[in-house]
Amino acid sequence: MKQGRITGKKLILGCLILVVALSVIAMRLRIVPVLIIKNSQNKTVARLPLYDGQFIHHYIHSIHKTAVDEYFQIKGRNLELFQVKYDTYGVGMPSDGGEAFTIEDGRFVVKMHRTFSNIPIRVSIIPQHGVIVGNELLSFTQWMLPESEVTLSAGRMLIFYNGRSSPK
Repeated sequence: MKQGRITGKKLILGCLILVVALSVIAMRLRIVPVLIIKNSQNKTVARLPLYDGQFIHHYIHSIHKTAVDEYFQIKGRNLELFQVKYDTYGVGMPSDGGEAFTIEDGRFVVKMHRTFSNIPIRVSIIPQHGVIVGNELLSFTQWMLPESEVTLSAGRMLIFYNGRSSPK
């Protein structure tokens, strides 16, 4: 009879530990926005969690050979372009299509709000074409060859949150 009570106490203690452990895990689980990258066969090659819902499409302009950064945020299942920063004013660069045009830290900045369900892009033969997430440039060529088509879209995923964030 005494052994039964010990087993009952152990069972209650085990259940209590399990409930506490599951509660801690549940508190760390988050549904976060995710950037989905697909190749030309519509196969998902990457799902990048965006803890603050933002990423930067980074490329080197083919004529000016200077950096261009397009700032996006995920809104539901859409990608919203809210800012473009670039180094050289000229052919192919926006100047009047947004809400504000300024110069910040020596770069031209256009503020705007354009929404896309997906963005098809041709991977540049010029290096450094990709997305910046968590202050890290992830080149499209790690998933596909230059001149291939890549499509960016938005989604959500359940993830164990560890406090990291993506760039602003």
